[in-house]
Amino acid sequence: MGTIKRQRNKAYILLESLVAVAVFAMITRLLLAGVIHSRKWQEEQWQRQEVLLLAKMAVQTRQTSLALNGLRVTVERGPHSIRVYHEGEEVLHIEKE
Repeated sequence: MGTIKRQRNKAYILLESLVAVAVFAMITRLLLAGVIHSRKWQEEQWQRQEVLLLAKMAVQTRQTSLALNGLRVTVERGPHSIRVYHEGEEVLHIEKE
């Protein structure tokens, strides 16, 4: 009887260890997924900021097109408005009243 009890105790300890490792792995995976998502979001924000700074430079220097760091913006000027585009998307629209 003594050996059966010891084997059950060892099996129970092993099962607890496996469950603990599985829980730790899940928590680690969730944390890493959150970090990766946050990093992607931050990179997108940095690129948006860089596009807006490039648009500002293009408007201030009165250029119709400006490229820097692999980014390109084009400026369209009207009689009462300025529009700045990046990759076909309007990123800045200024209108004079």
